Amino acid sequence: MTDTPAKPRGRRPGGTDTRGTICEAALLLFSTMGYDKVSLRAIARAADVDPALIHHYFSGKSDLFAQTVLDLPLDADRLVADALAGPRDRIGPAAVAAFLAAYDAPGGGRERFTAMLRSAVAEDIVQRPLSEFMSKEVFGAIAERLGHSDFKLRGQLAVSLVLGMALSRYILRLPALESVSDQVLIEGMGRAMQELLVEDW
Repeated sequence: MTDTPAKPRGRRPGGTDTRGTICEAALLLFSTMGYDKVSLRAIARAADVDPALIHHYFSGKSDLFAQTVLDLPLDADRLVADALAGPRDRIGPAAVAAFLAAYDAPGGGRERFTAMLRSAVAEDIVQRPLSEFMSKEVFGAIAERLGHSDFKLRGQLAVSLVLGMALSRYILRLPALESVSDQVLIEGMGRAMQELLVEDW
């Protein structure tokens, strides 16, 4: 009689398909629950892996979101640092510039963002993770670093500003917005962004 090998117990070990399994679980949870309500521990449970494995493949929740939902190497921490690196009176324009740079990132950044915006018009569930991610990890983080107690509100207002512009420019294709240069947008929208993220109300 041949002994049958016992089935290994415990969570899935790291392997060639582990990263893909984590990504699939993360994409499902982000798409159904939004960004804020999903934790790395919940993703690990859904993927049946040890939570430490997620940190082996991704630097954190925002990195995992960017590489699964956005499918872009979008470093939220770097975007925040870049926006805050210059003079305080230029943080607003710098934040707008960072958004436009991410939107036009090599490898189909614009196409990916635009596709998500198009889907969001018909399916609200697609929009929620993107807006939550941007308001919390990018714009809200900038306002929080500047010491504003209402950073969550400021972050969401900032998201409404940039996503409204993106919708109008790339989907509705309003002629003036479509033809204007990025630099003009940075300066014009930067004034509003400065008020939202930096100035005291």
